[in-house]
Amino acid sequence: MNKITIYNMFIHRSLVLILLTFLMGCERKFDLGLSLSVNTNEMHLEATEGKTKIMVYADGDWTVAIKEDADWLALDRMSGTGNSDILFSYSQNFGVSRSVTLVISKGQEKQEVKIIQAGLNAAFRFSKSKYTITRNPFQINLPIVNDLKSNVKNIKIDYLYDDETSEKWITEASFTDNGFQFRALENNAGRNRTVRVYLTVIDGFDKEYTVFADVDQSLQDPVLVSRKQVSVLTRNAKIDTVIVKGNVGALFSDFEHVITYEQGADWIEKVELANDSLLMIAVRQNNSGERRTAQVELKYTNNGTNYINLQHQIEQSADDFEYLTMDDLKALIPTETGEVKLNTPLQVLEAFVISDATNANMEVNPNLSFNAIDYDESLKTAYVQNGKGSSGIRLKFATKGANTLKRYSKVALSVDGLVLVKESNPTRYTIKGLVASTIVKSEAGTATSLPTKSKTIGELNDSDMYTYVTLKNTSISVPYGSYVNVNMGYAAVFNWNQAGTTTPYVDAVPTAIYDDQGSSLKAVVNVATSWSRSTLPTGSGTFSGIIVHHKLIKYGYGEGEIGRYSIRPVTQSDIKLNGAEKANTIVEWKWMNPSNLSANGTIQKSGDKILPAVGSGEMGCTVAAAASSVGAHPIFHTDPTSKAVPSSAAQFNTKWWNATTNKGEGFVFKFSTTGISARQLLLNFSQGGGSGTVATLNVPTYWEIAYSFDGVNYNVLPNSTYGIRPLAGWGLNHIYTANGLNTFTFKLPNELLGKANVYVKLQAQRDICGADSPNGAESGKITASSPIVTVRLGAVAVKYIP
Repeated sequence: MNKITIYNMFIHRSLVLILLTFLMGCERKFDLGLSLSVNTNEMHLEATEGKTKIMVYADGDWTVAIKEDADWLALDRMSGTGNSDILFSYSQNFGVSRSVTLVISKGQEKQEVKIIQAGLNAAFRFSKSKYTITRNPFQINLPIVNDLKSNVKNIKIDYLYDDETSEKWITEASFTDNGFQFRALENNAGRNRTVRVYLTVIDGFDKEYTVFADVDQSLQDPVLVSRKQVSVLTRNAKIDTVIVKGNVGALFSDFEHVITYEQGADWIEKVELANDSLLMIAVRQNNSGERRTAQVELKYTNNGTNYINLQHQIEQSADDFEYLTMDDLKALIPTETGEVKLNTPLQVLEAFVISDATNANMEVNPNLSFNAIDYDESLKTAYVQNGKGSSGIRLKFATKGANTLKRYSKVALSVDGLVLVKESNPTRYTIKGLVASTIVKSEAGTATSLPTKSKTIGELNDSDMYTYVTLKNTSISVPYGSYVNVNMGYAAVFNWNQAGTTTPYVDAVPTAIYDDQGSSLKAVVNVATSWSRSTLPTGSGTFSGIIVHHKLIKYGYGEGEIGRYSIRPVTQSDIKLNGAEKANTIVEWKWMNPSNLSANGTIQKSGDKILPAVGSGEMGCTVAAAASSVGAHPIFHTDPTSKAVPSSAAQFNTKWWNATTNKGEGFVFKFSTTGISARQLLLNFSQGGGSGTVATLNVPTYWEIAYSFDGVNYNVLPNSTYGIRPLAGWGLNHIYTANGLNTFTFKLPNELLGKANVYVKLQAQRDICGADSPNGAESGKITASSPIVTVRLGAVAVKYIP
């Protein structure tokens, strides 16, 4: 072949290639020899929803199929003929990027188009990094933060157990629309156990995401306890957050939510357990103009067993200010004691008033000096409690005129800028600095506005402080005289005490009461109370009042300790001791004439022993040489113009601390309990000392009780320390001296029952006494050179409760 022929063939082929290239540029970008092709084999979409097309080039019929399950993509056709397009729509992708492959077929020919949709870059993760579940074989759902619907089939699950050799206790794993679900086997391992759950997903770009959460299975059953039972809200819409303690966060989706509306309907939008420590309740705005209440009940039942039944009350007012609870305020001082200025703008404390304005028996009126008393203190004091009576607070107004709080009323108090004080032993709270404008709202009430709170004395605890309580089956320990058995010449002038003084010494007087369990405390009544000189009841029944804590330097030891709890009746009608006394008397020594308490008494003796007025027994002194006599006994008498003090107490005049043996002397009582069986054995008595002069301040302050079966070997009764003070003397500058005898009840051990001879001794415990100074209550010391002094008893009774 010559060069010219070869050259012509080259030119011919070049022209053909140029023509083919031109034709391909006009039609499509693929080989002309293929009978099926598409305009692209990979398509990228935004995360938002939309529509787009794929061009198909074919010389015949073709079909299209989706290679993977994908409910987020829809095609307008599944087949076609010749050159045409496929229109498809896709939903928004809330999860990680995702992909699907379309397979277009014509005979044996196939074309694949991979469609990749971007995600919203939302974090693919568990809602928490650690979950605690209960020991039970429950179904558990762990929420996942992200949309799972388009990713579920691509998720791989792996487990890492804390002990790979132990039971694989995660079973039946699956996915819901928004969470990872499994069933846990019951934990019988005898320990907490943990598994780390790994979820791995591959996105549309073949990028791998791995997240994990630790699941700790405890040995506990389900529990959910609310820190408070009631939420008090304003009229505004709000998400109320309630602090709870529980371990059921992973079970909450299976809880039953029951909402019971007392007023209105459907004003609670949502109830959600955010985690194991926070319950969230969404409340709509209250436009009803009235206060409304609803009960939210959360139940969890599994396989017929109810594990959780939590009830929470929502109270929503029609007011714009926010309500505080007492628990809210008390939580502001987490330490044992403290003081905080309240910063609560537009917030009010809602409470029920249990005191009464102008009532003279609300608080101890302090001595400004030995013969001057600030009587405004009681009138400036009020007490409020919450609706359930489970929490109370004492209020201190700046002036007595500002206190207008009426008993039983429901009030809203603005406490912003006031001072909250917390004290200990017992724990109690006071708000100080209230003024008239503090009372934002007040609604009158009746006795039925308060819940009935009935307890025995032994059931009282610190949560009862400053609440109104009814004590059951109570009696007066020494039921002779009045609620204020004092020398009325030392008390202020009132209509019921016309023989009083303008320079008063004494205000609050304690009276011991006891119940049929043998427990006792002091009821406190102020002399300024109009019924304070009423005759003490002798029966048994209920004794109601406000639980308080007082230190009365004239009647208690230390700084005036008279007991952890005391009770203040608001009115005389709070005392209903109308039934028969629960206790029976074994033996009683008393020297007054019950029908004429103002008369002097006499002592009946057998040798040097004093005989009882009731029953059989004898009373003596541990100092054999001490002589007995009758002494001053400040006690009630009916004449308001009289301040006479009868001599109707038995006394011994001696040294009550033996400096040689360094032991206390005392009173000894001998009696029999033969044939007696009982629930409780009690000792009730009243005691005082001194004769109102400086020389007689040497009365031991601290005393105790001891018992014996032979009169020689004594055991000290545990927790029997009590205190007495010497009697006051006119014009003597002693704030701590008493103006009457102190009354007591102590529970004796039941081992003393059924014995032919029982000995009980009241004995001085320490050599501490008063000194000749205004506040020298315990700065004196009894020595060998100290003078002798009288100590007297008004009455002593041994009783038993069958």
